[in-house]
Amino acid sequence: MDGQGWPEHCFKAYDIRGIAGSELTEKFAHRLGLSLATYLDVDSMVVGRDIRNSSPELAIALMDGLSAGGVDVLDIGVVPTGCLYHAVWNLPVHGGVMVTASHLSMRT
Repeated sequence: MDGQGWPEHCFKAYDIRGIAGSELTEKFAHRLGLSLATYLDVDSMVVGRDIRNSSPELAIALMDGLSAGGVDVLDIGVVPTGCLYHAVWNLPVHGGVMVTASHLSMRT
């Protein structure tokens, strides 16, 4: 972890990957949402998630962080990643985040 408590090894070139519950926690997700809100400085975002057991809690914490940072959040629930992309391009939002383990094994 860096001096700010971020697990640096989880940050990849195009995504954030880690073990849900130990590396990627609700606290991490909330902090990430708040950081995204501050860094991106946008009015609205959409959030989707997959069917993993950890996804609802992580998505809620992420959305709480975004909201705390002043972002209006549209929760589109459980959707394939392609639907999130469609929402970003076709709804009045400025970006999106997909909470998904993607191709990782079910332990994550």
